Amino acid sequence: MQRLSLAAVLLVVTGALRAQTLGPVDWVFLVDTSKSMRGAGGTKNIWADVKVCLDSFVREAGAGDTIAIYAFDRDVREIRTVSRSDLYRSILLLEAEGNRTHLGAAIAKGLERAGELRRTGNDPTRRQVVVLFTDGKEDVRGIENPVRIDANLDRAGETFVYFVSMGDHEPQLDDFARRTERTTVLKAPTAEAIRDVAHQIRARIPPPPPPPAPTPRPVVVVRTPEPLPPEPSFPAGKGLLALAVLALVAFLLFQQQRKRNRLEGELEILRPRAAPDAAFIGLPKLQAHEIALSAILPLEALGGSDARLFVRRKGGRKKVWIAAQQGSLRVNDVETPMSELYDADTIEIGDAKVRFNRVGDERPTEESDL
Repeated sequence: MQRLSLAAVLLVVTGALRAQTLGPVDWVFLVDTSKSMRGAGGTKNIWADVKVCLDSFVREAGAGDTIAIYAFDRDVREIRTVSRSDLYRSILLLEAEGNRTHLGAAIAKGLERAGELRRTGNDPTRRQVVVLFTDGKEDVRGIENPVRIDANLDRAGETFVYFVSMGDHEPQLDDFARRTERTTVLKAPTAEAIRDVAHQIRARIPPPPPPPAPTPRPVVVVRTPEPLPPEPSFPAGKGLLALAVLALVAFLLFQQQRKRNRLEGELEILRPRAAPDAAFIGLPKLQAHEIALSAILPLEALGGSDARLFVRRKGGRKKVWIAAQQGSLRVNDVETPMSELYDADTIEIGDAKVRFNRVGDERPTEESDL
């Protein structure tokens, strides 16, 4: 039993460390912005889940990563940003209002960007990864000279390509994956699967190639060095024990960091009316660092709208924020796409109204800001 527990700890620690040592990646995201992504025409509304997935990719990106986002429907458009914080806002404000689904043009643009980054970069350990999100089949009706999907086969080369299928996807994507070495089709039919895509893709990317070995230089021996004393040897059992202790310490530190970033405060449901024992939702009990309101409030009250609570640190202090994902969000009767929350702030979205309570975190007054 002790050996089994040790193995489990080592697996968890190894996974956590691997996520931090993925190496530098150039991410290129291709996002289908046709109306079907938000449920037009009777399809399932997955737009909020796709934006949560994109947000996860950006938040978990390493300091040396680059991120490019393209939206596509009839044509392909780059979402230009100047900083990581600008990326969050751009994802939040991205809308799905387009007609048609020009998959071939989107794939061409993504592979073109990845190729440019590979040619202009001077780091052979960097990987270029293209991730395409779509919920349907290609639709190029009325588009002059559309780009065929299979016209991009020769461009794939060394780029890792992931087609994230969230519906009845285009069969040509499967054929593309069969005919290229580094292309994968991932099926994500549920909200949970869509939100987990970032973790799936990171787990599938192989480790970066080792940097080229430096050319050895001749060594001039000045004198014969004194022999070093032999290193102390440890019995095999003690070596395994030391490894287990290190793994356990790393695991505990990892868990402590996760706990530090969990949501705090509570939500008090003001509308619709709820039973007294169900009107208060303690956020610490959720043991999460982010959560969608649709996961804790009645869906009929949200009316198709949704927002996400998440944690950010500011000046070393834990702060709770809210960001709209679908529909209009109002905080203290002011419409906003994203806002930091303070004690007694009211939140309105759809037909729902809640109060955020967090004693000791009162909203600063104008006098205190002077």
